[in-house]
Amino acid sequence: MNSTNFSLQEDLLALSELLANRKAATQVGTFLQRIETAPSRDQRTKWLEQVTGYVHALHDVEMLNAEQSILIRELITRAIMRNSFD
Repeated sequence: MNSTNFSLQEDLLALSELLANRKAATQVGTFLQRIETAPSRDQRTKWLEQVTGYVHALHDVEMLNAEQSILIRELITRAIMRNSFD
C-alpha cells in the first residue's frame, strides 16, 4: 500500500461513505487528522491508541462489520504513513 497515492481528504471522503453514522465518521476522521498532524511519535501513538479503541467499540456495538473494520484500519495505516518520523 502506497499512502502517497491517497490524501487525507480522499480518506475522509472514503470514511464518510464507509460509515453510515455521521457522528462516528466525524470522530474517526478527527482521529485520522490528529494522527497525520501529530508533532511527535508519542502524540501519534496516543491518537492511534484512541482511534483503535474507538473502532473496536464501534465493532463491539455492531456499528461496524468486519469488512468495514478492515477498511478503517487501512485508512489509519495511511494516516500513519503520511506522518512518518523515519
